[in-house]
Amino acid sequence: MPQPIARPRVIGHRGARRLAIENTLESLRIALEEGADGVEFDVQRSADGELFIFHDDDLRRLCGLEGCPADLRWRDLRALQLKSGDLPHGRIPHLDEVIDLLPPQQVQINAELKVDKTRGRDNGRPLAEAFARRMRGVDTGDWLVSSFERMPLEVLSGMELGVRLAALVEQEPCAWQGLAAQDLAPFPLVSINPEWPLVTAERLAKWRTQGWQVWTWTANDAYTWFALMQHGVDALITDDPGGLVRFLEREQT
Repeated sequence: MPQPIARPRVIGHRGARRLAIENTLESLRIALEEGADGVEFDVQRSADGELFIFHDDDLRRLCGLEGCPADLRWRDLRALQLKSGDLPHGRIPHLDEVIDLLPPQQVQINAELKVDKTRGRDNGRPLAEAFARRMRGVDTGDWLVSSFERMPLEVLSGMELGVRLAALVEQEPCAWQGLAAQDLAPFPLVSINPEWPLVTAERLAKWRTQGWQVWTWTANDAYTWFALMQHGVDALITDDPGGLVRFLEREQT
């Protein structure tokens, strides 16, 4: 008799961005209310060293403004209004607010450290160091910290924070593609987080031999969810966490 397929974790991509503006407190809250096991969000560092939650490296899409958010001070970022289609307007949250929102030991948290590669390789260092300082004293048992870049994870791997580290891999060239096993020795990775079209049976077997979990993104329809479930991924990161929760409930009845 075939073994039942394990239910993957449901992770809200930037919260529940189909129901609220991405990366806002409301979006993260709705994802959890919809039954998600956890949330994914993006962390950047402001010009005055504060950590805020925002995905893009410019302000055009969500604010209709020119400029880079990381060039602004926190008080100026706080004053911005976020707009996206017909969704209620929102604002950029501080990492402190997200930490206060998410109950420890109850929510799987995937924080992506966003590095502006145009500013040079070392640009990820101040972000990672600021993140590490803020996370001192925080219950990090359910935190997974991911990045497309090596630098922030190099910094965090040398600190005793208790956070788990994950390599983000996409179809476009990124820092983690093609790394041999021996190149990963300094990195205590627990997960590889690939863009979902990269997930194949062959790659999954290779990743499993490294002892990694597989959290894949961004899967948004039933056909893709089913295919990734068959592969046995550990987590599905989706823009529609409520829809995925309902899909999994139907599949398991």
